[in-house]
Amino acid sequence: MQKEILSLQQIGLNFFNQRTEKTFTDVYYRMKPGISVYLKERVPNLDDREEVIATTFSKVWEKIHQYDPYWNFSTWVYRIALNESRLFYRSKRKTYSYNAMEEMGINMEVKAGMEELADFDDDITPAEMLAEIVLEEIENLPEMYKTVLTLREVEKKKYEDIAQELGWITNTVRTRIHKARRLIRAKIQDREPSLLKMYQDQI
Repeated sequence: MQKEILSLQQIGLNFFNQRTEKTFTDVYYRMKPGISVYLKERVPNLDDREEVIATTFSKVWEKIHQYDPYWNFSTWVYRIALNESRLFYRSKRKTYSYNAMEEMGINMEVKAGMEELADFDDDITPAEMLAEIVLEEIENLPEMYKTVLTLREVEKKKYEDIAQELGWITNTVRTRIHKARRLIRAKIQDREPSLLKMYQDQI
């Protein structure tokens, strides 16, 4: 007797109704290949993509009670995958921005006596706000400065390697990185001077 091939929607509804390891596994193996293809352009690195896929299906398991059977099950799962890919890169960008601020001489420890200001907003901390501003201003830099700063602080390349890649002398690389950091600090000072005062200034 030929085994019935269930539709993706039916597999999803089975998981929604039964919520067992078996029905979840059916969803996972049926949907993982499509999710991987869907995320390929958004998350080109395979290891990163596998991490996003893992968190996606973890959320599917945790939030299945929120699914409305009136809607297409696969659409619901793909929306979770998209959100998880965005959160993944937001987390990586935040790590980079914190590193960038340390490079600019902004110590991310709150100044003594200003600790109470760190909790002024339940949704975003001062450090997170500062990180977002740094990221925005790096993107707004002239291309020459953005490129050299990215090679140094994102790719963590040595000054000598950057100089070779860009065809500059090493001193030019150092000077332009320093200038880029100064430009960003000036923008932060203009936009949110209280944030800079909150953190220990080391330069």
